[in-house]
Amino acid sequence: MAKQDTWLTSLLMLLVCTSTTSRLGLGLGLVRADDQEEESMSMTLSEVVEFLQPLGDNCDAAPTKEQVEEMVLNKEEASPESKCFRRCVLSQFEVMPEKKKLYDENKTIDMMNMMYPELEKESRGIFAKCNQNGALTDECEIAHSISMCMLKEMRAANYKIPNIKE
Repeated sequence: MAKQDTWLTSLLMLLVCTSTTSRLGLGLGLVRADDQEEESMSMTLSEVVEFLQPLGDNCDAAPTKEQVEEMVLNKEEASPESKCFRRCVLSQFEVMPEKKKLYDENKTIDMMNMMYPELEKESRGIFAKCNQNGALTDECEIAHSISMCMLKEMRAANYKIPNIKE
């Protein structure tokens, strides 16, 4: 897989699984353990939405542009439609297989290791802490809850997560 394809896949999965911060516009600076230098990629919020929105064609209800933006901006109080879009994309990538109420450990850790191979131990700890559904029964709510937990824990562990900036 080409470096650009790997980067785009990693970006997509980070956006879906953990997403980014709550600001408009997108300037990404990614550092990979196997790259000694910082790799900077710039995309606008609309470019990221354009990249993700076609995945909604395979969902029960295709999301609006605003709902995709809400997921990308990682709104804690997201709409049910935004949460279900996240759930649908996770299902398409088998991170949260259909009819399952938790993330798949191997797929999730593999995704995290694509961006953070030097942090596998920490990633496994974050996964173990966050991959729980508690009293939730709705798959969309569970997908959102796990994602919010993972984002919070990754930030606390100083992962270099792409940030959305104005």
